[in-house]
Amino acid sequence: MNYSKLCSLILGLESQIRSVYVYHNNGELLAGGMRDEVMSLLPQDELTKSIHNTLLRWKTRELLYPFLGTGKYSLTEYEKVKRITFPLKNFAVIVVGMETTVHHNIIIEKILQLIEKF
Repeated sequence: MNYSKLCSLILGLESQIRSVYVYHNNGELLAGGMRDEVMSLLPQDELTKSIHNTLLRWKTRELLYPFLGTGKYSLTEYEKVKRITFPLKNFAVIVVGMETTVHHNIIIEKILQLIEKF
C-alpha cells in the first residue's frame, strides 16, 4: 500500500484537514504529515504518548470484533481539534486531525472509500 499517496489524497479532500499520519501498530510512523500552514497543537513528546495510546485503544477494540464486528473508525472531538482514527490492513492505522468546524460525516465517508480502493 502506498501510504504517502493515501495521505496526500486524504489531505486533498478538505482544506480543514490539518494532518494525516499512518502508523504501524508498533508506533512507527510510516507516512504523512501536517498541512504546510498548520502548527502542531501537541509537543513532540505528548504526540508520541498520544499515538501510543491510540494504538493501544485499537488493539483493545479488536477484542470486541467477534461480538460487534470490525471497527471502521473512531472519532474524538476535543475543544481545539477533531481526531479520527481508521484501521488499515497490515497492522497500521490512519490518524486524521481536522478543525472542529468541519462536517466530519462527509469526510469520514470519503476516507473510507479511499481506504477501500487501496
